[in-house]
This record gives sequence, C-alpha cells and structure tokens, in this order.
Amino acid sequence: MKRNKLIIFAIALITLGSCTKKLDELLVNPNTPSVETADAGLFLVTAQLNYTSVVSQSTGIGRAVTRQTNFGAQTYRNAYSAQSFDGIWNTAYTGVFKHVNALIPTATTNKQWVNTAMAKIMKAHTMMIMVDLFGDIPFTEANLGTDNTNPAISKGADIYKAAIALLDDAILDLAKTPGSYPGTSDLFFNASNATGRTQWATAAKLLKLRAINTTRLVDAGAKDKINALIADPDVVASVTTTARDFEFKYSTKQSNPDSRHPDYASNYQPTGQAADYIQTHFAWSLVVEKGTGDLNNDPRTRYYLYRQVINYSKRDENTMSCSVQTRPPHYTASMPFCFTISGYWTRDHGDASGIPPDGNYRTTYGIYPAGGEFDANQGTQVSLNRGGNGAGIEPIWQSAYTEFVKAECALTIGTNGNARTLLENGVRRSMAKVQGFAATIGAAGAVPASFAMTQARIDGYVTKVLALYDAATTDADRLNVIAKEYYLALWGNGMELYNLYRRTGKPDNFQFMINPNPGSFIRSMYYPANYANLNKNAVQKSDVNVQVFWDTNPPGFIK
Repeated sequence: MKRNKLIIFAIALITLGSCTKKLDELLVNPNTPSVETADAGLFLVTAQLNYTSVVSQSTGIGRAVTRQTNFGAQTYRNAYSAQSFDGIWNTAYTGVFKHVNALIPTATTNKQWVNTAMAKIMKAHTMMIMVDLFGDIPFTEANLGTDNTNPAISKGADIYKAAIALLDDAILDLAKTPGSYPGTSDLFFNASNATGRTQWATAAKLLKLRAINTTRLVDAGAKDKINALIADPDVVASVTTTARDFEFKYSTKQSNPDSRHPDYASNYQPTGQAADYIQTHFAWSLVVEKGTGDLNNDPRTRYYLYRQVINYSKRDENTMSCSVQTRPPHYTASMPFCFTISGYWTRDHGDASGIPPDGNYRTTYGIYPAGGEFDANQGTQVSLNRGGNGAGIEPIWQSAYTEFVKAECALTIGTNGNARTLLENGVRRSMAKVQGFAATIGAAGAVPASFAMTQARIDGYVTKVLALYDAATTDADRLNVIAKEYYLALWGNGMELYNLYRRTGKPDNFQFMINPNPGSFIRSMYYPANYANLNKNAVQKSDVNVQVFWDTNPPGFIK
C-alpha cells in the first residue's frame, strides 16, 4: 500500500512535468520539496520522479525527429523555439541535480549505499541526456545557488567523463553492505534485499555501456571498454531475462492524480479523440516494409499501434489533405507517402498543414509500451478504460537494447561476438518483451488468442531479417539492417533512437521532409529560453546544426 501511494505521488509529478507533446507548457513543479524542508526519503522519491520525467521528455523530442511520431514543421530550424525546452531544463537542474546533490551526503553518512547509488545513477544518466540534447551545458558551476547565479558552461566531453565516473562510484557503493534498503521508496526495483542491489548494479553497468557506445567515435579505447562490460556477469545475465530491464512502471489511476502512462492519458480521452499522430515511416516500417498482412508484417504491429478505423471510408480532402496532394518529387520510389493501407491513419514527416477533424480516425499508441489497446480489428474510437488502462512503462534500458548495441559494436569496432547472432538476439528479445507485456501489467485478456504473436510468426520475421543481413554486401549495409531493427525495438525510447541516428546515419531510408529544402537536420537543440535569456554567460546557438562532442560525422550526414 505504501509503495502504491509513492508511485501515485511520483506519477502525479511526472504527469505535471513530462508531457512530451507540449514542451512549451512545462513549468517547475511547485509541489517539489525544497532542500531545506524535505527528508532524505522524500528526496529519493522526488529525484526518481523527476529523473523519469527527464527520460520521458527526451523521448518525446527524440522520437519526433527520428520518424516515430509527428514532426509538424516545414524546416528543422523552426521546429522548436527556445521556450520548448524550458521544462526539461528545469526538471533536470532543479528536479534531479538539486535533489540528488542534497540526498547523497545524508545517505552516505547513514551508509544507505543503495540510496546513494540510485542517486548517482540517475544523476549520471540525466547528465548524459542533457549533453546529448544540448551539447556543452553548465555543470561544474551549476546548482551553486546565490554563490553563482550565472554558471559558465562545461564541455560535453568532460560532463560525460564525470557521468561515467559517477556510474563507477555507484557500482562501488552497491558492492558494500548497506545499513538499510530503500524498499518501497525505490520506485524502479523496490530494492529491499541483495536482489534489488544487484538490479541497480546492472542498471549502472548498462548505462555505462550506453555511455561508451554513444561516445565510441571519439574514444580510441572504446573497444576494450565495451569488451570488458559485455563480459561482466551482471551484463551477461541481463540479456537472459527481463527482470533486470530498467524501466518505470505506471499505474491505471485516472485522477487525483492521473498516474497512467502520459501517451495513454493524452490519447485515450472520454471524447474519443486521439491527440497525437504516429509518423508515416514508422507505421510503414511495421506494416508494409517486410510484407503486408499478419503472416508477413512485423509481429509487434498490433501491440505497438491501435487503429480507430480499419479502412479508408473516412478519408477525404477535409480529413486527410495529403490524399489529394501530389507525391513530393524529391521522394525516392520506395519512400512512403500518405500511408493508405488498412486504416492506418498517420502523418508524413514535416507535414505542417493545419489539423483536420480526424481525431476519431488517427492511429494511436497500442498496448506496448503505453498500456493502450491491443489492435484486434475493433475499428472503434479510443475512450477511457481500454486495453491496459494506461499501465505502461517508461523503457530506459532493456535486454534487447544491449544486444543491438553489441551487434553495432561488433560490426563497427570489432568487439567480441558475432554481429549477425547478436542482431538475431536483439530481435528475439524485443519480440519476447512485447509478447509477454500484457500479462505483466495484468491485461492478458486484452490480447485475443487469434491475434496474439506466435513463435512461428517470430521465427518467420527473424528469417526475413537475417536474409536481409546476409544479402548485404558491405558493412554499411549490414549496419543498416541492425539499425533498422533497433529503430523498431526502440518504440518508447526516442532518446536512444536520436543518438543512434546521429551516431550511425542509419536507418538510411527514412522518409524525407515534405519540404525539399528543410535545412540542416537537428544535430542539437537550441538552449532553453530560461537559460539563454537569464544567464549572462549564455550564448544562444545560431542554428540547430551545432554538433555535440561525440557526433563527429560530417555536415549533411543525416536528413
């Protein structure tokens, strides 16, 4: 009961601060406890909810630019205003950094080693996310209060080094016998014994793997570091089970506070109006690219996406304007446009036209990971109390991600393992996660047996993927196959996808912007207005083509 109350409290704050579709409306939560008034236990809970909010907001940003959800701007430069990022900036600096910095000394004094490790892990990951989004940011001089109200920026490379050092510190803390465990105050693993301690140690090592792979283009020692990590017993064990998947679990509570997955809460409304658009390329990749129909397309399709209509009888000039528009001449022959199959109602990349009266028809989030409806050809409007009732997850790191990273590194820098085998492992781990998801959230009945994923379908899909890999004649083409499958498995984690695309340039068949001259792809975001306008040391970027330190690929590398 206590844990449920903590989760509800956490979700309330996350919901207030993590609406990834309206970034400009995010404000500092007035209910967040201050350093002066909160105790260490409340610091821990507050830090976790704000950390989850940072992850959620970064997913919303990343998935839009990388063709999973709608990107409704004609040019990259004008897609976001500086004010769009005030929310995530405030959440990171005042919600995460401030609270973990206050928590760590107290927990250290009390030998609460799991608590200190949790704080260091969340801080390290938040540091990396902020660098990944913005590049060089205030860090060394940040959060000093009145001692320094205009902190200077620190180099992104230095911040990443500090983040990795924090993860190493957390791993050392978790090797100690703690004076006490956080128990129900741990909203991720409910760590109340050595098992929870091991789960957090695994999370730290996986985030370290993430960090080294992200920066491998600028780290000559990345190969040896990654080989050491993937041989670690905790990392090895993590790819054989979902028990060590690092994720935040939402609940089904609808109000006071709304503790459901934010995507569910935004789209499963009593009015029957879905709020968001799924991006055309993502739906096409699932439904068409490897074959149409349940025996041929991606087995995760019905779990990922829910159709409110199953045909195009509602499509006309007023509800879907692209249906009467000419296909953009700069699109390649194989590139999807104005997706028109089986009622999938999506939006093309960079479609900045007005919003038509199509809320009752839009394809929306399914049961995985948002806790929505499983698509069994219902063809009915969204509403409350559908599918998993919003009991979704925020997937931070999963076993499938580890396998895809290992495959990428084996192919590109020669780390241990066979890239083809690791690719297969990644696909199968992703399928297993999605296949069993409804049961883990208590919604097994939402998936009719006649539509459920089967082993035969999984095997058939894997055969197609491996055939594509075997047909590739260059490492670049092989990497493209790996990246495409990682792209599909990353449904729910847009930040890792944004990093993958900038790091590899893959998948390389993304739908182009509708505008033939959209400008440079967003290599980093504008600095938030509340930093650029209030810090006298801040210098706003002139464009979005400024690359973060680990992105050494040439200008025009991605579109």
